[in-house]
Amino acid sequence: MKKTLAVVLGATAALAAASASAGEIEDVNARLELLERQNAAIRKENAALRESQRLLEENTRLKSQNTRVAVEAARSSTRSHQENSAFLAVSAVSRQNRNPLQSYAADFPVKALPPTGPALFRAWIEGGAIFSGGDPISSTYGLTGQFDLTPKVGWESAVGFDYRFAGSPWHVSGQFRYGEGGKTTGLDSTSQTIAAGAASATGTETWAAAYKEAHWLADLAVGREIAGSGPSALQLKGGVRVAEFVTRSSNSDVQFLTVSGLAPIVVPGFPAVTTASTSSSTINEARASFLGAGPLIGIEGSIPFAGKWSFDYAGDAAILFGRQQSTNSSRTTSTITPSYLAGLFPTFDTLNTGNARLFAGVLSADIQVGLSYWLTQNLKLGAGYRLDALINVFNETGTSNAGFMPDRYTHGPRVTLTGQFEAM
Repeated sequence: MKKTLAVVLGATAALAAASASAGEIEDVNARLELLERQNAAIRKENAALRESQRLLEENTRLKSQNTRVAVEAARSSTRSHQENSAFLAVSAVSRQNRNPLQSYAADFPVKALPPTGPALFRAWIEGGAIFSGGDPISSTYGLTGQFDLTPKVGWESAVGFDYRFAGSPWHVSGQFRYGEGGKTTGLDSTSQTIAAGAASATGTETWAAAYKEAHWLADLAVGREIAGSGPSALQLKGGVRVAEFVTRSSNSDVQFLTVSGLAPIVVPGFPAVTTASTSSSTINEARASFLGAGPLIGIEGSIPFAGKWSFDYAGDAAILFGRQQSTNSSRTTSTITPSYLAGLFPTFDTLNTGNARLFAGVLSADIQVGLSYWLTQNLKLGAGYRLDALINVFNETGTSNAGFMPDRYTHGPRVTLTGQFEAM
């Protein structure tokens, strides 16, 4: 009985232990199932987060791509608009028979499109007054006298041309100018009478001086449009200049002496002389010049405004190499009246001359500005002011500097008439 009870109790204990182990296993399995569901939920959230990040990056990339596309589209639209505007402008010029007033770029000085039109030939003629300046020009006489020989108002005229090649920004141009300063003169005299008993002597002395200068230049240049187009383009030029500057000066000193109440002077075969007169004169003449050639650089252009009006400008500078030359002569004469007294009082006539040459370099520069008005599509009338300078036009250290100053300037108002037409 006891054994049976022990067996029963052992079996019961074993069943209880087995029952407890089964409950723990079920609890563990439940927990594992919960963890698995949680892990599945976490994996799902991670997948959703990765997908969200991918979508965000894709959205950012698409936005950036759309922005670039929009910028390129805007640039393309701007270029198309500018090209269309340029095309419309060219078409408008063609419809208006290529009016030169419409060919200038509206946004000067931005570089314009290369010209594509026909060749254009332009010719002009110019004239005006000039004033001369620079180093002072004077002539001394007697003991303290001095004449101011600054040239008076003179004149200058010029002609020129400009040819633009068809469909090209290149030009070829040339000009010729000639001018003269107004002739300047000086005159002064003195007189004195001395009496000695019945005899008296009257003497007079007269001084005179004159000065005049002239100049010319010729340019030939090749130019290229660097802003604008047509007759209003800003053009940079390079070429060659030939120029000459010439001065002529003279001065004289003439003396007269008349003596009366003399004791009779007898020359065999001639009447007795109680009155006699003598004269002596010294006349000096000089010519000084510079003739040279050298490289030239310049600019030229026009700025339209207010319809048919335009502001014109031009400037050049050149280094000229050439010859400075001066020639001078001095003639001295004396006479006596009556002439048959020459045997007792000799007369003379002498002439001395000189000539000198030097090699030199001279700076030639000019600037001109003005306003012009297009009378028609092909004819323009302008008024302006011009300044020309010749620096070191004669070397004072040389021997051939008679009456010629190193620096000379001419300036004055100008009137210019310009015509243009299309060339084949």
